[in-house]
Amino acid sequence: MSNTQESSNSTTDNDCETAPSLGRQLLNARQQAGMSIDEVALKLFISKAVVNELETDTVPESSNALFYRGYVKSYAVLLGLDCEDMVKTFRAQYHCDNDLKTMQTFSNRSKNDTHNNYLNWVTTGVVIIIFIAVIVWWWQRQSMAEMPTISQEPVAIATEPSPRLPIAPVANAAMEVDENNVQSTFTFSQDCWVKITDATNAVVAIGIKKAGTSIEVSGVPPLEVILGAPQGVEITYHEQVLDISSYISNETATFTLPLEQ
Repeated sequence: MSNTQESSNSTTDNDCETAPSLGRQLLNARQQAGMSIDEVALKLFISKAVVNELETDTVPESSNALFYRGYVKSYAVLLGLDCEDMVKTFRAQYHCDNDLKTMQTFSNRSKNDTHNNYLNWVTTGVVIIIFIAVIVWWWQRQSMAEMPTISQEPVAIATEPSPRLPIAPVANAAMEVDENNVQSTFTFSQDCWVKITDATNAVVAIGIKKAGTSIEVSGVPPLEVILGAPQGVEITYHEQVLDISSYISNETATFTLPLEQ
């Protein structure tokens, strides 16, 4: 029984030793097909040096096992050999299973890197958009801050003495004014921006007047009046309510007191 087992093991070892290598099988098959190395290289789109390495079993250890496995498979198809057997022989002969696993790991890592790069690009784009939005918002706030604002300070009454100027004649006797000052009352039913200057260019009143308020105005005539919302202003001059509708244009009014007849 022991002799039989030893005989069987010996036969198996002899078969392994006499089994042709990958290069020998490819060389024999090519010669039987009557093809030259140049023809094989041309049909497989590889160099003659690669064909020679495969046939002489001299594939460099530093070569890419994945690529050479593809060369072996294509070469086997060209010669009519069993692709799977040739690939198995290649793997066993060059011990390239670890290299193939390494290539697969590298491929998976490359896919992950690609995915991560995509996420990085998306994140960067979002950050850039937010940054631009903040800049636009800040610029708008700066622009609003630099716009001229209308003073809402209390009415300032000119107290400095000013030279007397001639008063324009008024046809209506009831509209005659004192040669020194023009006195009138402005009553506001809605918010209105007001600027009033007298003949000396002194600012008698300026700013936004709130609805429901009124001011007493006195200054050297004629007074130049500018109203931002004249529809909401009632002017009492010498106990008479003035009609300023003819002076309203584009929702503003500019006129002088006394009114020109």
